[in-house]
Amino acid sequence: MKKLLGITVLGLILSVNAIAATPFTYLSCKQIIKENKSASGAFSPDEQPHLSIGSYNGHIFYKLKDVKKKTTVTVYEQGMMTETDWKDKKPDETNKDKFEYKDNIYSWGATLDSLQIGYAIENINGEYHQSMILKMGDDLNLAMDSKCNIVDKKTFKKLIKNGVN
Repeated sequence: MKKLLGITVLGLILSVNAIAATPFTYLSCKQIIKENKSASGAFSPDEQPHLSIGSYNGHIFYKLKDVKKKTTVTVYEQGMMTETDWKDKKPDETNKDKFEYKDNIYSWGATLDSLQIGYAIENINGEYHQSMILKMGDDLNLAMDSKCNIVDKKTFKKLIKNGVN
């Protein structure tokens, strides 16, 4: 009886360790403009060359638990799309919300006043890719995406404190 109790207790101890908390995934991603269909001068690539397709116009950092279900994602952004000197800015936390999970993609979207914003993070065989979409009538219509680098917690903290240069 004592052996059975001992085995049961040992089994419980081992199973608790096996169900340890899922670690966070930390991502560092360039904001590369994939598409710019903006009609106005403020966001048009004709008036703002740094908003041309292929331009690196900001950096985004994600903190999430890749649990393959709805999860909280914290988003930090360095630089606003209209700033050419974005590398001189420090990252700001711009969103912390529950992202939906479907078809291996975490996604979130909202309309804030007339601005529509959306994020998507996809894990393809251990490589993360992200997309961000901004739309406001005909004046603003941008899509940015890139492959992300996975970074450790210490590097992530340094990046969200100082940004990329």
